[in-house]
Amino acid sequence: MTMAANDAYAAVCDAAAAIGLPLEPAELATLASDHDMGEPELSALLATFGYLGVKRRESSIETLLRLSRLPRKEPKTFDNFDFNRIQGRDAKALAGLPALADLHARRNVAFIGPGGIGKTHLAQAYGRACCLQGLKTYYIKASELKDRFESAMRRGNPSRVVGALVKPSCLIIDEVGRRRFDRECTDLFFDVVDRRYEKEGPNTMILTSNAVASDWPEFFTGDDTLLCTLDRIFDKASVFMMRGPSYRGKGLDTYSVEAVPQATKQRGAGPMGV
Repeated sequence: MTMAANDAYAAVCDAAAAIGLPLEPAELATLASDHDMGEPELSALLATFGYLGVKRRESSIETLLRLSRLPRKEPKTFDNFDFNRIQGRDAKALAGLPALADLHARRNVAFIGPGGIGKTHLAQAYGRACCLQGLKTYYIKASELKDRFESAMRRGNPSRVVGALVKPSCLIIDEVGRRRFDRECTDLFFDVVDRRYEKEGPNTMILTSNAVASDWPEFFTGDDTLLCTLDRIFDKASVFMMRGPSYRGKGLDTYSVEAVPQATKQRGAGPMGV
């Protein structure tokens, strides 16, 4: 068997493995010998397995995006975020977000600033980029998270909800501070934080808020010991303090119109005004 043949068999086997078909080069060589398969047939196999690999990846990404709860209509991406609008000393750090370095370094990310500045856009774009890398993502607003916890406590299965929030590689919690968490919901939230803190592999929480991090304890209910657990969110984190005018209304068109007085119609006037 020539070196070129060995390379061809290895390439076909690698392409087969990518779609979950275990195939050894020696096994493929025997098959090729038994069926008179030459270079054209091996090339056809490589192309077929490669095509199926692409289809499988596309299907997997589609499933991840669907389960992520990220908006599918007009999705927020890094490509359609105007990074040129961002200036300042640390603008370069924000522009580096698409590399997903924080995810692989197991660091959390927080976007803090006024409404309309792009916090949610960046959070959703980060989650979408994770899905495109084949990593599970889940997006939820803080108010929805509180409702989810309360519903789970009524049903008696809060541990199941907490476990589901620990699984994703990227967990996005949008609009922290929009609603206050009572003691029970605070306990569950910090359980999620603690368990994700110890999670192995690529792992990040993406959080957005209009309030600075020092004010976050006001949105949760518990004693000092419990609220100190909040520090675990920021123990390893990249916090972007964002300022500037709102993006909202950039597609707004304003028109000025004026109504003129209505003409007065004479009572009893005929068709010719007689």
